[in-house]
Amino acid sequence: MNIQDMVTKSLRGYDASRARSVQVEVGPSSLGGCRRRVWHDLKQTPKLNQTENLSAILGTFIHKGLEAVIERQDPFGDNFLIELDLEHGGIKGHCDLFIKDIGAVVDYKTTTMKNLAKLGSTQQRWQIHTYGWLISNSLGYEVKTVALVGIPRDGRMDDIKVFQEAYDPNIAMQALAWLDEVKAVAASDAPAPAPEKPVFFCRDYCPYFDPIGDAGCPSMTR
Repeated sequence: MNIQDMVTKSLRGYDASRARSVQVEVGPSSLGGCRRRVWHDLKQTPKLNQTENLSAILGTFIHKGLEAVIERQDPFGDNFLIELDLEHGGIKGHCDLFIKDIGAVVDYKTTTMKNLAKLGSTQQRWQIHTYGWLISNSLGYEVKTVALVGIPRDGRMDDIKVFQEAYDPNIAMQALAWLDEVKAVAASDAPAPAPEKPVFFCRDYCPYFDPIGDAGCPSMTR
């Protein structure tokens, strides 16, 4: 038995089976990201680039571990609402945690020590405020605060970082307006938005990367 092959196939099979892997709708995590990639999502362009998402898969395992631990603390969901599937106004989202007694939206971000300083980017803030908007409108809970928990895979417990701010529905409206603009372009005969990521990023992480640029996206630099 080839142990490396066994582990690789198991991880790839697990990733392919996840709901997030087959989701077609543009979710909150894409808002404020690359317009070109969202345009391809909306157009359902064929995915030409095979990306290796080991870091994302490992992040999912961390999420699942946290989910199990928190569920043991509140097995009946009296206060902690875990792994929420949300939908309102044509927007679907998947929120890691909502804490009812303090009205807090919590989203985990597994990252590296190098990228931990970027926690709280515009894209991430749009994501968590949109989760707040979804929870408020679809479940009726009062949302008071939103938080990102940055967990560095190569760090220590003391390096875990939290970005937190008051919930503001206007920030969610900015995110949804951004999506409406991209949807309008995708529904028209206008050219696709210009690429917004460099080739070294797109080559490793974007399923629509196409070096030739005939069907997919050539990135900012060929």
